[in-house]
Amino acid sequence: MSELAAEPIHTALADRLGTALRGVIVYDGKRIDESLRADVAAQYSESEIRSFVDNSIVHQLDAPTVEESFRLGSLEAVVRTFERSWVARVADGAKRGCLFSVERDDNVSMAAVEDGIDIVQNELRK
Repeated sequence: MSELAAEPIHTALADRLGTALRGVIVYDGKRIDESLRADVAAQYSESEIRSFVDNSIVHQLDAPTVEESFRLGSLEAVVRTFERSWVARVADGAKRGCLFSVERDDNVSMAAVEDGIDIVQNELRK
């Protein structure tokens, strides 16, 4: 990830996910950049967002063990399913990556979330 910028990823995801996209957070272990829908931004403090990122990094550090255990190739993303949202984590190294959240509704399918993962991977490689 050459630049730490959430907005280009947010724009690319919004083209596919529309208004169901809740937000994007990119991080590199030291810095965080976010692009959140206004209603989502109002729900979380900066320290809570830092906590999301720290938790993601801890889990990313375990990726080699997970990959070795399952022997299915590289771990590309993790999607957490909540009652009202999917939260996807796409790693770009041990401490770098992107989190994005999408409303679970009739307009967005898991296939759309998978497309979102592909979009994030492509954006991170630029």
